[in-house]
Amino acid sequence: MGPAVTVHRLSPKNQVTIPREARVFAAASKVEHFRAKRHVVRRSDSGEKFHLVLLMSEAELQAREARIMGDSDLSDDRKFEIVTRINDEMKMLALDAQTRVVLPGECVSHLGIGESRDVKFVCTNTQVQLWNPAQYLQFTGTELKPDYDPLLTKYLSP
Repeated sequence: MGPAVTVHRLSPKNQVTIPREARVFAAASKVEHFRAKRHVVRRSDSGEKFHLVLLMSEAELQAREARIMGDSDLSDDRKFEIVTRINDEMKMLALDAQTRVVLPGECVSHLGIGESRDVKFVCTNTQVQLWNPAQYLQFTGTELKPDYDPLLTKYLSP
């Protein structure tokens, strides 16, 4: 069995409390709701695909759209296509007073968490990622004992 992963359990109604790291991000940005998008990423070494859900603030979504619209390498038609695809099926999730959100059923299904109802949160400075905990371990390669990683060292060292 691999290392322990901090998980949060969805309620029967798909409600989950946002972790402290994301609450700090939300409070600093005065976020009252998150935008949720089902997404698929690949491991760079194997090409294996993993499903996750991205949560971001309205301001962050607007910043990403502005970045797309300002990309001179893209045609106007391609810019329109990308912005449309990013916003397609984007869900708005209200934060309640206890900093909880309700995940739409299609987001829960996308994660493939099954009966466990457990999700793994990864909080960055611009978004919150929700993962199936087993898929997260597989994606990061931490289903095995963590080991020295020169690339992480490069970016984490002063």
